[in-house]
Amino acid sequence: VYGRLTVVARAPSPDGNAKWECRCECGRKAFAYGGDLQRGKVVSCGCRQAERRVKHGMAHDPVYRIWIQMRSRCSNPNDPSWHNYGGRGIRVSDEWGESFETFFRDMGARPKGYQIERIDNNRGYSKENCMWATARQQRNNQRNNRILEVEGVRHTFAEWARLSGLPWTTIRSRIERYGWDVKSAVTLPQQAGR
Repeated sequence: VYGRLTVVARAPSPDGNAKWECRCECGRKAFAYGGDLQRGKVVSCGCRQAERRVKHGMAHDPVYRIWIQMRSRCSNPNDPSWHNYGGRGIRVSDEWGESFETFFRDMGARPKGYQIERIDNNRGYSKENCMWATARQQRNNQRNNRILEVEGVRHTFAEWARLSGLPWTTIRSRIERYGWDVKSAVTLPQQAGR
C-alpha cells in the first residue's frame, strides 16, 4: 500500500522498468512505476490532486501561483532561483509548506501589483516574516542595497533620494567622491555641480 494506492499486479512496461497496476481507495485503477511509488511521488489515481483543487478552488488565482513558486525556489534545486533561496538556506515554514489554505489565511488576498516579500531577507517564508509589497518596497529590501543611517533612520540611496528630492547619484557622489557626512549628503539642497 502506497498512500491511497494498493498494488494489485505487475503491469506491462515498454521501457523495462517495474510498472504496477494499482487500485485507488476511490475505486479507480492507476498505473505507476515502482520507484515513483516508493518515493511517494505517486500516492493516488489523481483524485487527491482533484480534491485539493476543489478544496480551496483557487488553482488559477495569482496567490496560488505565488505559493507554488515560493515553495519551488526554496525546495527544488532545479528551480532557476534556487541559489538565492533554498541554496542559501531560505525555507518555507512547515505550516505554509504543507497547506495553501494556511498560507492564504495568513497573507490574505494579494493587492493588485504586489508580490510576497520577506521582511528579513536572511529568514525564511513565514507568517511573522512576510508581507505583500510593491516593486519599490522589494527593491529597497534587496540584500545588496547600501543602507545609509541619519539619526537612527535607515534608508537606501534610492529612498533617501525620493525623500529628499535629490538625485541618488548626487547623494552617492557627495559621500563617495567628496567625502561628505551622510546627514549633509541627504539633507542639504543641491548646488551647481554638487
